[in-house]
Amino acid sequence: MSNMAQRERAQLGLQYIEDAIVDLLSRHADGMTESEIADALGLETDLPDRDAIAAGIVRLLVETGRILWDDETRRYLDNPDRT
Repeated sequence: MSNMAQRERAQLGLQYIEDAIVDLLSRHADGMTESEIADALGLETDLPDRDAIAAGIVRLLVETGRILWDDETRRYLDNPDRT
């Protein structure tokens, strides 16, 4: 398999996970924590930071405006105004 095919597969997998998180949050009006997102989507790891995978992806989604971070509740929320 070529490097391009591997990269494309990885990017497609990342896109699926991002879309799953956005869809999940759109169904939880009160938002969710990283741990709740990781548990709901089976993204927990055996690493010391069990939610590391989910944490990195939700931060990327916040930076791109697809989801929101609420400092007061410390939860991630759907962004109904996302483009």
